[in-house]
Amino acid sequence: MLVACGMLFLPLLGMAQNTVQPTNYTSLVKNDGFLTAVIETTDDLIASETKNFGEIQIVFCGKKIDQLTDEAIMKPILEKIKGKPVTLMACGFSLNKFQVDRTIVPKEILVVDNGILHQFQLLKKGYLSLDL
Repeated sequence: MLVACGMLFLPLLGMAQNTVQPTNYTSLVKNDGFLTAVIETTDDLIASETKNFGEIQIVFCGKKIDQLTDEAIMKPILEKIKGKPVTLMACGFSLNKFQVDRTIVPKEILVVDNGILHQFQLLKKGYLSLDL
């Protein structure tokens, strides 16, 4: 009888193990130095949280937003994040304010209207902030 009861609860145990939600992160960066540091930290998190790491959305805002159009800066960064659960975003408000031509922002970088608002929305969804 005990074995039969145990067999009834076995499927529930399996479902409980599958309900672990991945941990998602977001970071707001203001220059390529911080962007590089966040990506290196992300690599460490991916290695240490192999089963629980979800994704990271990195939002680039501020007066150094033009660095996103510098191929010498961005090419190695975009190569490093290729194939990883990393999404790089540009703040549309910053692009407009600092008159950066959106057509020369690399296609791998998503543009959001307001980067700070986007990060707040991610935090409300349970993303953890990885700001340096």
